[in-house]
Amino acid sequence: MKGRYDDENLKWIPVLILAIFLFPFILKGATSSYKYYLYVLNIAGIYMILTIGLDLLSGFTGLMSLGHAAFLAIGAYSSAILVDQVGIPFELSIFISPVIAGLFGLVIGFPALRIEGMYLGLTTMGFGFIVKRLIIALREWTGGSAGMPVSKATIFGFTINNDWDNYFMIYSFVIISVIIARRIVISKLGRAFMAIRDSEQAAQASGINLAKYKMLSFFISGLFAGFAGVLFAHTSHFISTDHFDILLSIYFIVMVLIGGAGSIYGAVLGTLFIVLMENLFIPLFKDGLAKYIHLEAGDFQAFIFGFIMLLFIIFQPLGLYGMWLKIRIYWKLFPFNPRRRST
Repeated sequence: MKGRYDDENLKWIPVLILAIFLFPFILKGATSSYKYYLYVLNIAGIYMILTIGLDLLSGFTGLMSLGHAAFLAIGAYSSAILVDQVGIPFELSIFISPVIAGLFGLVIGFPALRIEGMYLGLTTMGFGFIVKRLIIALREWTGGSAGMPVSKATIFGFTINNDWDNYFMIYSFVIISVIIARRIVISKLGRAFMAIRDSEQAAQASGINLAKYKMLSFFISGLFAGFAGVLFAHTSHFISTDHFDILLSIYFIVMVLIGGAGSIYGAVLGTLFIVLMENLFIPLFKDGLAKYIHLEAGDFQAFIFGFIMLLFIIFQPLGLYGMWLKIRIYWKLFPFNPRRRST
């Protein structure tokens, strides 16, 4: 049975989609630096796809992962090798490469049957180090630590030449990813995930196969991350092990938490917030505060992220999407809000 505030008005969805596809034209007319902003937005879109999958794993199933940068790397290198060395068309690679990453997710899903919490996080972090060493060891295919160039994506004869073209391709896939994830959440599969998150004992008592659904969660999350890796490789046109370190996996967790764990829209908001903060706002803050805070660029960035996380954990643990829900409920009750003092 629906709760009082569970109804969702979807009338704004077409307007939002239209705004997404019109935004590059507005940006092009507003600033001459639009190419840089488009690149930043493209990276944000790629990370959105990954964090949507990570939210299905961590936010909805309650399984911690500190190795999603490794799944991103698997998708990126698989597509680069399949397209540029094997000769498989990009249209097939966007299906094959995510499945490869998803199968690795199944492998990591096995430890989740026995361990949980911090120990599972450490296991997935170790998986990230293993993948990095494998990439270096398979240098004949991957270029090792020196990296490898990646060709431009070609879809049905149309070549994605620049960030302008990439924007429309990436955000089309972002919209599709959100729709698929939302369908998963409201399905029997999503309800099983949430039951495991809330109580494994109660879920098992109600007939849910914990092993099956935990491994499915890792597989689906790996699919999303692998798909993001495909887009990352053919957007950046160059990949190396430096792109997929443990810090990136931590950033993905931060994106989910700040957006609001257990919310698909929250994963999108949190990713957009962190990427814009890292690439646009932090450089502005750094220039303005350089005279007061003497830190290196990397240290200053870590300081800002730590400060933001502290603020969200203390004042807004439900994240950006939780903040939006509170505002919506407040105005839904206004002027009969329960906090409003009667006069």
